[in-house]
Amino acid sequence: MTVHFFTFSDAKGGSSRQRAFRVAEELRVRGIMTEIHWPPVLLMSRTPWPKKFLLLIATIRSLFSIKKEDVVYLQRTISNKYFFVIMAAYLYVFRRKMIFDFDDPVYVHSFFKTKTFTRMANTVIVSTHGQAEWARKFNPNIHIAHISVDFPAFKKFTKDYGKIQNPLVIGWVGTGPEHIYNLEILASVFRKLATRTTIPFKFVLIGALKNKQVYELFQQIPALKVEFIDTLDWTNPESVPREIQKFDIGVLPHRSDGEWNKSKTSLKNLEYMACGVPVICSSFGEMPYVIQDGVNGYLASTEEEWVEKLSKLLSDKELRMTLGRAGQEQVRTEYCYDALIPKYEKIIASLAPSEPR
Repeated sequence: MTVHFFTFSDAKGGSSRQRAFRVAEELRVRGIMTEIHWPPVLLMSRTPWPKKFLLLIATIRSLFSIKKEDVVYLQRTISNKYFFVIMAAYLYVFRRKMIFDFDDPVYVHSFFKTKTFTRMANTVIVSTHGQAEWARKFNPNIHIAHISVDFPAFKKFTKDYGKIQNPLVIGWVGTGPEHIYNLEILASVFRKLATRTTIPFKFVLIGALKNKQVYELFQQIPALKVEFIDTLDWTNPESVPREIQKFDIGVLPHRSDGEWNKSKTSLKNLEYMACGVPVICSSFGEMPYVIQDGVNGYLASTEEEWVEKLSKLLSDKELRMTLGRAGQEQVRTEYCYDALIPKYEKIIASLAPSEPR
């Protein structure tokens, strides 16, 4: 039996890299045959005609390599209508077993396609309780597999609390222009925090991409020291943890309004935690299931809570170390591939053809 992966993007995209390419690699290590098919659906959507036709032909040809006992694995493949029609028709006619995986509430923007694949799937894998609640309306066989990190790669860059750092660093990693709406929360917090604490600190924002709006959002705050890192080598697995290791506090501000935010997950907080850096997250989506407030990190629902909890962490090194180490242990036991892949193995085993008696 071979598991055939069809992906949203190539390995440069975070979602496909985490949920397909890395999963396929880990499964192969454990003796399960996997194949990742080209092209990804995002490329189909971005390619103009007539070149798009060649990509669609390549997809159709790849379907002929799938045997009756194999499993089709669709990783968030709802962004191209032509792929959707081809795959839905193929699955309906040839009755292949299928796993449908999505790690964001994509049904908010692509309801029909997400609903159709959810109904057709033998198993649906989601990454949050909110997504699972939606998916169970259309399929009873739902599994939650939270997005995970490569824990050994991050553990190499565990925060060294023996080093004295002045000023302390509050850090954020992401794609700045895409998160202006969320970063506005942090800008308001910093305006208050800068006037309420005597502890020297600076804000490091990684992923500003030379965006004027991102720069101006924080440069206009009086007394705030800010450093912008426009980009990193995102393909280098050490580039992100190497920078996170320099943080004293990792922050994840996020709006909690709307269905998308209600059911969304995040990788940022897990990356901070995997490096032993204490986190403060907005209380949204899956965060209350991941963060035990005051145990392995902090949750903040209001501006005042953000200011209060940042002030506590800035003024207390032991508290930072305690929360940071607890968060790292949480990732090691629950949110790394060693914890995740056995779930996939069981799901795939349940779809294997029965041995004849």
